[in-house]
Amino acid sequence: MSHPKPFAHSKVLGLTAIACSALLLTACGGGGSPTASPASTSVQYQSVFAVGRISGFGSIVINGVHYDETTAAVADEDGVAHSSSELKLGMVAEVQASNYGQANSVTTATAQSITITGLMRGPVDSVGTDSLVVLGQTVMVTATTVFDDALVGGLTAIKAGDVVKIYGTLDTATDTYTATRIEPQTGAKLYGLRGLVTAYDPIAKTLNIGSALIDVSGVTVPTGLKVGDLVRVRLQTTQVNGAWVATSVKSGLVHPHDNDHSEVEGTISDFTSSSSFSVDGLPVDASNATFPNGTADLAKGVRVEVEGAVVNGVLVATTVKIKTDTQEKSDGFEVDGKISSLDPTTSTFVVRGVTVSYAGSVNFVGGTATDLAVNSRVEVRGSLAADGMTLNATTIKFDH
Repeated sequence: MSHPKPFAHSKVLGLTAIACSALLLTACGGGGSPTASPASTSVQYQSVFAVGRISGFGSIVINGVHYDETTAAVADEDGVAHSSSELKLGMVAEVQASNYGQANSVTTATAQSITITGLMRGPVDSVGTDSLVVLGQTVMVTATTVFDDALVGGLTAIKAGDVVKIYGTLDTATDTYTATRIEPQTGAKLYGLRGLVTAYDPIAKTLNIGSALIDVSGVTVPTGLKVGDLVRVRLQTTQVNGAWVATSVKSGLVHPHDNDHSEVEGTISDFTSSSSFSVDGLPVDASNATFPNGTADLAKGVRVEVEGAVVNGVLVATTVKIKTDTQEKSDGFEVDGKISSLDPTTSTFVVRGVTVSYAGSVNFVGGTATDLAVNSRVEVRGSLAADGMTLNATTIKFDH
């Protein structure tokens, strides 16, 4: 990977803006399956970085881009290796990729590495009607929160004392988390939490994240640690004298290498102006960016998707979009692949481990419901059902 020199900053910005403007003329991630051979891909960027929620499969879809995960090294935030088959809808991932471009009107790239990044893993303190509290942190559940298949009934399947893993976003202005996926974690040997330091006592060697008191006496904390810093801590599973005992404390900031193109979804963690802010600690220079949603609503804690190039550790933005729950619900999810099982009685089938319902009003393309069969290749778009597991199809396209 070649890193731009400081004096090339304006040149990189200009080239990136031109390339991104051309890219935005196509519907990023628009319909179809990225099955074209590499020779048919019009490559625009070689070194690529992305952070966001997995909203589809065929290749994994993040921020509307299809990343071929076939040969990617997959690991979690603790460095534990995983199979690409363990990637699920609603997980949040960081992707290092190459060969970013267009294939059959779909934006594609080849993933080299994928890091699954959870917000927390730990015991549930309490469960409400649209939220739960884990490790002292309030986690909101929305219409786009995906529940693991083991949690039939969604929130009603979760009880105080259960251990769960949460993926999602953190509003740094209110210290409120929003879940994009919730999974059971029975038998977890370590707990974990990513959040803002709300108190730090270097003498007592304790810190707080929200109401969680954490004993850091046995670990090295980041140099210069202070209140307001975003950290990721690993914890023993048993409290001692009312405190969780840390086994590691690391920075929770996003730190990508310099690259040709980045698409980072996260929350604004520091805000000076619409042209100067940070997303999950990553500095953003948006002085020459376009703002499809305007700038009036930009503020600390607002969720955004920023596109641009990382130059000398700064994301030089070409586009800044505000992301909302309403928009994510409207965008829905997509899964592409072969039908592995079919139940005509319930009007459901399974693709890539996702249960799809075609019982409602569905736009069929290239076939009808009677053509659905095991091993049929389909492209499905739809919205998450109330159970947080099933995808209610709005469009099913047969890929003959």
